[in-house]
Amino acid sequence: MAILAFVVSGLPSSFDPLAEAPGAPERTVKWPSKTIQVSLSTSLSYSSPAIKSQSDVLGAVHRALAAWSRVTNIRFIEVQSALQSISPVGKGDGVSLITIAPTGDNVGLFAEGNTTARTRVFYDQDSGEISEADIVLNPYPYSSSGAALQFSTDGSPGTYDLESTLAHEIGHFLGLEHSHVIGATMQATQALNGTYGLPATTERTLSDADQAAVRSLYGSVEKTGSVEGRILDNVDGNLKPANAAHVWIEDVETGRVVASSLTGSSGKFSLNSIPPGSYRAMVEYVETSDGEASVRRAARERPFRSVEMRSRLRVLADKSVQLMYVLVPPQTSRPALNPRFIGANAELSTVPVPVEPGKKIKLFVGGEGVDQIPGTGFVFNSPFITVDPASLTLEQFYNSTPVVSLEVTVAENAPAGDYTLRLQANSGELAYLVGGLTINPEN
Repeated sequence: MAILAFVVSGLPSSFDPLAEAPGAPERTVKWPSKTIQVSLSTSLSYSSPAIKSQSDVLGAVHRALAAWSRVTNIRFIEVQSALQSISPVGKGDGVSLITIAPTGDNVGLFAEGNTTARTRVFYDQDSGEISEADIVLNPYPYSSSGAALQFSTDGSPGTYDLESTLAHEIGHFLGLEHSHVIGATMQATQALNGTYGLPATTERTLSDADQAAVRSLYGSVEKTGSVEGRILDNVDGNLKPANAAHVWIEDVETGRVVASSLTGSSGKFSLNSIPPGSYRAMVEYVETSDGEASVRRAARERPFRSVEMRSRLRVLADKSVQLMYVLVPPQTSRPALNPRFIGANAELSTVPVPVEPGKKIKLFVGGEGVDQIPGTGFVFNSPFITVDPASLTLEQFYNSTPVVSLEVTVAENAPAGDYTLRLQANSGELAYLVGGLTINPEN
């Protein structure tokens, strides 16, 4: 039996829009113009203990901005600035700054060293209109064991990929919240280079879910459709809005994750800028270690079980599809199946596993109840990815969390994107690792 290592990931941290009061209108946070001036602090050009020597810092900034610009047609105007500190809470200076300076104001944002960066967004609480956004890279990142860490741009093992960090924070800069698609740039954790024995650069590339989310704010809606609806939770016979439920859709033909969203306080969700096509729709209860977790716990009396709401959902251009769903028994009972980790090369983490078309890998899955799933219960909803059920093996881990492994084969013609592992226990209960496998367009 293999002895596995658990890889702790960094936590990109960001603004959190104010919690909505029940019945309040749900707010969209975005810039009013598609031309945004970004001030690059001179600290980015200076030597920093947080940056590996010879790293292309300004190049990483340019490329990360360009990735979002290509999707949204937003024009970022980059200017140099002598400013070092981001604006304090409630006192914006009108300058949208990217900095790594070790000033008191900047360092004070990082109570936890394994937080790689923070973004502070100033916006009107009524209209959601952004007036300023500042990004600060952690001047002194360190691991949970207290070891000093660095950012790099060359994939050096044991460092954070700077371009991935910036790409994530620029998403927040534009008004996006964290994504619950594991393979998304906007997911809440970032791996160190060397996780799974590979460079941790997948977050440089915006996923389909990232693109759909930002296009819903800034992109053209022409020739695309939308999926809108509401999720209700049956609590002791009473229907209540399912707040912060994770809804996502996958392309039926390929299995790729296309868009993702959380329900608001009214239980409503909206997936916009969806290419015409056929999709399947799922909903799951998610619980994370970030600031959203307390909101979920307060908003829901009990969690619910994952469920496939619709096996085929047809989206047409310039049309909105309505999708309403009521969680009923057994979905309303407490879930026993909780897959939380995925991995490869004898390592487990909370970040996606990069795979290459035409290759076979040994995939590890960890979490409560995964040892109660038969080999046939592990499936990717994609004709391009197959699981060998006979390869199911119970692995040894350093704590009581069950871990299993399976052999997964990726077809040579598998398209780039994020793919979800579907798990079904003998009891019939479903769970998902949404976008846990990712194929980079460069492969």
